[in-house]
Amino acid sequence: MWYDLCFSKLANISELLELVIKNQYLEHRSKVTVQQEFDIAEIFQLPSYIFKQTLRTSKDRFLYVLRQIEYHDIFAPRGVRPQLPVAHQLALTLERLGSSGNTASVCQFLRNLNVATGTVVKVTRRVLEALVLLGPLFLKWPDASQRAEILAVMKNEGFEGCVGFVDGTTFPIFQRPGKDGEVFFNRKKRYSLNAQVICDCNKYITAFIAGWPGLCADSFVFKKMKLHTHPAEFFEKGQYLLADSAYKLSQTVVPAYKAPAAYQQANAKFNFHLAKSRVRNEH
Repeated sequence: MWYDLCFSKLANISELLELVIKNQYLEHRSKVTVQQEFDIAEIFQLPSYIFKQTLRTSKDRFLYVLRQIEYHDIFAPRGVRPQLPVAHQLALTLERLGSSGNTASVCQFLRNLNVATGTVVKVTRRVLEALVLLGPLFLKWPDASQRAEILAVMKNEGFEGCVGFVDGTTFPIFQRPGKDGEVFFNRKKRYSLNAQVICDCNKYITAFIAGWPGLCADSFVFKKMKLHTHPAEFFEKGQYLLADSAYKLSQTVVPAYKAPAAYQQANAKFNFHLAKSRVRNEH
């Protein structure tokens, strides 16, 4: 028995090493039965509201995104085992991204979809990489002609020179990060990441920055954006963004008045109209 070998006075280091090498696993690996085929038509038979609740998008938008990524090189077969269909990979990733806590764990998808845990991780990474590469195609800072259209709309609302709105938001994290966790604990008493989002008068997102700890102030994170550090690349003279009172007044940012100045009648009126226009960014 190997027990005798371990405790025998005759056992030497080389014999023990050989024993360890030959016994790396105490049990045989169990095979997971994975789903070989995925019928996307099945999920499309769900009522629209359940489909959207599950995948966080409409059926038309799902198909649109699928067409954008399905021929990406990352989905090309590279090994003996074929990948899951791209539609399956996209559906799995969207459902996982729309879940939180235990419902987003890889074991949850093992139980519900019979997809191996390792496959869940690989699928998520593939789809995210494909989606990130689409970013520059759909998220762009407006060019001169597009800014002219925005300027015309905002001039009618009393903000001549405004080309957009900036505001901060947070993305909740399920649990405290292992490193520097305290800086992710925000004023709403939850762990999160901070993001700054800029949109135009039509509510299209034109720029953003994300990934800073939730404890960071909106104005602090905004100052890390290239929009702030290199304004000449994005704004012409006299152009600016509207913001709430958390932001600092600058050549390219016009915030609401803070108290006590906000209590003055003229300033209160200005804040009212600013909030009425800036509400686009809240939605």
